[in-house]
Amino acid sequence: MNCIDAVEGTAKSIINGLFQLFIESNNDDTEYIRNVKKALDSTDLFLQNNREITGNPETLKKVLYEYAKDLWIKNLVNNIKTDDISSEKILEKVEYHEYYFNHIYNHGTYPL
Repeated sequence: MNCIDAVEGTAKSIINGLFQLFIESNNDDTEYIRNVKKALDSTDLFLQNNREITGNPETLKKVLYEYAKDLWIKNLVNNIKTDDISSEKILEKVEYHEYYFNHIYNHGTYPL
């Protein structure tokens, strides 16, 4: 295993722990997303300060961001009652929640 794989694995473990805490504690979406952002920013800062590990830390940050968002979206989809909703409506909900996640991640607040 090389260094970047170890950093990615560690960061994903942290994200998994934050997600489990979110689920078990029934935390607010904003709290989970803000915690994910802090973990990703901290990982990025570590990699920026240790360029010998990787020359492109932005790529890992994108991978981790998508990983954290996918965990959150999949949880929402699993909790949708599919008997009452068409697949088109489910897709609309997923698209909205992707926007919702992105907005909270980038702005720290719910979209208005």
